[in-house]
Amino acid sequence: MGKGYRRWKLDDSMYLVARCELQSTVDLNNQRSFLTLNALNEFDPKYSGVDWRQKLETQRGAVLANELKNNGNKLAKWTAQALLANADMMKIGFVSRVHPRDHRNHVILSVLGYKPKDFAGQINLNTNNMWGIVKSIVDLCMKLSEGKYVLVKDPSKPQVRIYEVPADAFDNDYVEEPLPEDEQVQPPEENTDAGAETNGASSTNVAAEDKKSEAEA
Repeated sequence: MGKGYRRWKLDDSMYLVARCELQSTVDLNNQRSFLTLNALNEFDPKYSGVDWRQKLETQRGAVLANELKNNGNKLAKWTAQALLANADMMKIGFVSRVHPRDHRNHVILSVLGYKPKDFAGQINLNTNNMWGIVKSIVDLCMKLSEGKYVLVKDPSKPQVRIYEVPADAFDNDYVEEPLPEDEQVQPPEENTDAGAETNGASSTNVAAEDKKSEAEA
């Protein structure tokens, strides 16, 4: 997997730099092409109503339409990533479990390839609108005071929210401090006197049994 940085000009005084990823390359007609690779996982056909093993060969469009309905955001994200990385082709694999109850073993049923721009048009992804949203969020962030913020998408509405958080939020340098001695749980003390008395009683019993055996003899 290769990573690289690309820069876009948002306006006369603002540039956007993003890290992009490419997962593979292929040589076709003595020309190298760059690819992105992603996979869709089949949901249980009993609930989805679409059996990939039966539909992929004859009705690929129906399978893709069903995935756009259930995972449209995921497919749009993959397409946007391919466009930003300037990929020549995006490959989408259709992966299914060997057995519905086996979550470890999988099989690749089919792999489809699309040109990112063509696929964006097929799923109605408006790239101009995509950049417009980015520019609006950047303009809003530039008006905020210096600090740390979290961008959260509303799960039920087509809107995002920005929350200000403390400067040390999400830091991973947490060190567990030991408890004070008076709050620590001490192990139970061993009762040595009781142990000695028990051992003494056992020795007395053994001696008495020996004397009894000698008297009988």
